[in-house]
Amino acid sequence: MDSNKKVITIQIVCALFVGLLTGILTVFGQKYLPGSLNSLANSGAVWLIPAFFIASAGKGKYLSILLCIETLVVCVISYYWVESVVNSHSFSFGGYYFYIWLACAVVAGIIFGASAFLQKNSKYYWAASLLPSVFFAEGLNELLHLPDYMHMIPAAIGRIIIGLSLYFFIYKGDCFRRKTLISFCALSALGLAGYEILFLLTSGTTY
Repeated sequence: MDSNKKVITIQIVCALFVGLLTGILTVFGQKYLPGSLNSLANSGAVWLIPAFFIASAGKGKYLSILLCIETLVVCVISYYWVESVVNSHSFSFGGYYFYIWLACAVVAGIIFGASAFLQKNSKYYWAASLLPSVFFAEGLNELLHLPDYMHMIPAAIGRIIIGLSLYFFIYKGDCFRRKTLISFCALSALGLAGYEILFLLTSGTTY
C-alpha cells in the first residue's frame, strides 16, 4: 500500500471512530446533561463540527465529501443503536425519523464536505461562513417556534451565541467586510429555510 492510500485509509477509519464517538456522546449527553443543555448535545449543528474538521483533512473535494458523509451517517446509526441499548428497546434499520436523519446526513455531508475542502483557500468566504451560520440558523429557528421550544430557550440562545462567536473568531478583523457579512447572512437565511423544512418534516405539520 503506497503512502497516499495509507493516509486515505487512516482518514476513513478516523471518520468512522469520530462518528461513532459523537453518536455515543450525544446519547449520554441527552441523558445526563442538566436542563436544556441536553438538547444542545443533540444539536445537528454540533454534529457538523467534527464532521467538518474530519472532512477538512481530505486532499481532494470528493474525498472530503466522502469523509463528511461517512462521519455523519455513522453519527446517526451509532446514536440510534446506543439509544436503543440505553433505553432497553430493540434496534432496527428503519423508521421515519431514522431515514430522515440519514437523508440529512447525506445532504449535509455533501455541502459541508465540499465546503471544508474549499475553506483551505481563504478566498472562499462562503465556505468559511457555513459553521457559524448553521448554529445561528438553528437557534433562530427554535426561537421562531418558541411554543415548541419553551423548555430549551437557553440552548436556543446558546446556539445563536456560538454562531456569532464562531463568525467573529473565524474572520477576526474581516468580520465587518461586506463579503463576509453577505456570506454569513445569506447562508443563515438558507440554513433557516432548511431548518424550517426539517421542522415541518419532524413535527408532523403539513401545508
